[in-house]
Amino acid sequence: MGTIKKAYEKFCWLEQQIAMVLLAAITLLVFVSALTRTFGYPINWAQDAALIMFAWLAFLGGDIALHSTGLIGIDLIVRKFPKAVQKGIDILFKAVMLAFLVILVVYGYQYVLTGYKRLITTLNVSYAFVTASVPVGAALMIISVTINLVKSVKTPVEKWGEKA
Repeated sequence: MGTIKKAYEKFCWLEQQIAMVLLAAITLLVFVSALTRTFGYPINWAQDAALIMFAWLAFLGGDIALHSTGLIGIDLIVRKFPKAVQKGIDILFKAVMLAFLVILVVYGYQYVLTGYKRLITTLNVSYAFVTASVPVGAALMIISVTINLVKSVKTPVEKWGEKA
């Protein structure tokens, strides 16, 4: 199990590095594109390239947020419940997230298949490069949510809420 955990940690690190590169590239590309457009030399493909990078960044960023397990929560209300109820709410919430992410994978995959012939003309690449971010990103999030769900189920009620 230690080898799998180390591989997953390396993958998470790589995912963060890719997200940082995408964010920097989008920022630089949009800035340079605006600057060159101001001087009458627009970069026609910049908007489309930024769109592709942003789609991937959004889903990678969502998965990175899930690693911390602190993505969404209403602590102010939930903390008032007994620990057993807090744990139950957490498990239920993660199960609902998993169901939604599975739906995203299924319908996202179908969307990729139906739109792969559509081209982004300025880059001469398939629009599938954009739409593939949905099922791939959702699949990555399924892994993260599943890991968090297993941790939640394994955590004894009396230790619920303690920092690991």
